[in-house]
Amino acid sequence: MKKIVVVLGLCALLLAMPTLCAFPTMPKIQLPTPTLDEYDGTFVGGLGRLYKEGGEWQFDTWAYLAGVYKLGAYKRLYGGIYNLNQEQIGTIGAYFGHKIIIGYLETMQGHRAPMIGFLMWNNQNFAGRIMTTFGPAPHIIGEYTPNT
Repeated sequence: MKKIVVVLGLCALLLAMPTLCAFPTMPKIQLPTPTLDEYDGTFVGGLGRLYKEGGEWQFDTWAYLAGVYKLGAYKRLYGGIYNLNQEQIGTIGAYFGHKIIIGYLETMQGHRAPMIGFLMWNNQNFAGRIMTTFGPAPHIIGEYTPNT
């Protein structure tokens, strides 16, 4: 029963995304920019396309991610998105827990889009896929480093 409710809720959220984009007057929820001391670690990674070619996995990088994360019941992250020339093109802010990531992507021009996806991690790496209301649904891969 719980799975059905979760699936229906996610479907409702995905169906509501065009409406959310059509009305840009929704209030901005901004995660405060933290100092590194307030977070439990840092992460670096890439946005792109993961595919298999000739029996080998390949990753075509479109952009880079770098930021900080905080652990807890629901983990949160905040970071920057950089193009291949290492110029910042946007920010990412999200909460994640039990493989689901929910948050926002924002361009440097102030355009913001809700984001939903999945994120899996082990002792040092993470991988997943995110969807927004613009652009393709990129894979994200990278590694994280706890503060010591």
